[in-house]
This record gives sequence, structure tokens and C-alpha cells, in this order.
Amino acid sequence: MTRQIDVQIIEEFEEMTKNAERVQTKTLQRILEQNREAEYLKKPGLNGRTDPESFKACVPLVTHPDVEPFIRRIMDGDASPILTGKSVTTISRRFVLFYSLAFSC
Repeated sequence: MTRQIDVQIIEEFEEMTKNAERVQTKTLQRILEQNREAEYLKKPGLNGRTDPESFKACVPLVTHPDVEPFIRRIMDGDASPILTGKSVTTISRRFVLFYSLAFSC
């Protein structure tokens, strides 16, 4: 019985991952559509485009120091859509503590 369950789990997993690239592309497009008004996505020249190809061409890979000024503005209370399409109005105290300890060097 256990072997049958194992086979079933493996088959379900293989079915779910069969179209991983398509699922990831659709997920990226949905994220871009929801956040098209974010300042972070406007700066590199997306200009409202939400297709994954434009995202790959316009938005470079970044490190924490690259996005730190955006995070700092949010922490300082800037309610404009900076990193997301909607304003971030609350930040966890744990995040602020972690952020200040981890990146204060």
C-alpha cells in the first residue's frame, strides 16, 4: 500500500512540474501586472509593460544595496507605491530590527 501511495505522489509531482516554465512565466506576468505602478519597475524603463520579455530586458539583477534606498524610504513612512503597486503602510518591527542589525555595517 505504501508503494502505491509513493507512486501516486511521484506521479502528481511530475504532473505539477511538467509545465513549470509556463507556470513561472504566467506567475511573473501576474506579478508585473499587479505592480506596474511601482516606482521600482518604472525606473528601468518598463513604462507599464508587463510581459516577461520586457522585464528580462529592462530590469537588471540587483543586490540588497541596490534596493536599500527604496526599503529605507518605506521604513521612513513614504506611502507611495515604491516596490509594489500598492502602498506599504505597515512594516513588522521584527523586519526593522533584522534590517537594522543585518545591514548596518
